[in-house]
Amino acid sequence: MPEPSTNQIREALKFSQFRFKLIEFLKLPLDIGEPALREVLERISPNVYRNYLARSERVDEILKSEDTLEMRAPAFG
Repeated sequence: MPEPSTNQIREALKFSQFRFKLIEFLKLPLDIGEPALREVLERISPNVYRNYLARSERVDEILKSEDTLEMRAPAFG
């Protein structure tokens, strides 16, 4: 798997900010779980829910590639 690009890392950070702002805006508990958040979004706005899912899937792929790189890195110490 290729190393995440700067743009991909930036996208992951922006998604994290987007998720936090949604939680704040909807006045949900900050520790809300992912399934509960998705359920709320689906009920409130199918369009926001679809956007959230698409962005979430892209970020999951970025994080998977990052995890793969970390697993292949030699251990020091």
